[in-house]
Amino acid sequence: MVQIFPNDDHDTIVRKFADMVRKNNPDLFRVVTNLPGDEAVEIAGTAPDILLLNPEDSAPRVAIEVETAATVSQSRAEQRWLPIAGAVPKFQVVLPKGTVNRAKRYCKRLGIKAAFHEI
Repeated sequence: MVQIFPNDDHDTIVRKFADMVRKNNPDLFRVVTNLPGDEAVEIAGTAPDILLLNPEDSAPRVAIEVETAATVSQSRAEQRWLPIAGAVPKFQVVLPKGTVNRAKRYCKRLGIKAAFHEI
């Protein structure tokens, strides 16, 4: 299993989390990231940090946003999470310890249905 550490930077967390999904679900999803060198797929006017696509028809299945303590905010939820969450069947947010309750409040205010992963 890939270890993700709280002091990893945003891009390292995206890479590690995407690698973990690839390893654990090799046939279930095609995993793309918005990291340089990957094939970022834009939905709702932006490329999610990680997008899980149906391997057969490339339809978006799950969008995953990775946040740092500095990026968890109401404006981030409004400007980025809300449009992405409305464009995919499932939306997930990867958050640093201590920020999940705050993120849940933002999502509740905006009507965003999301799953949360705390690292």
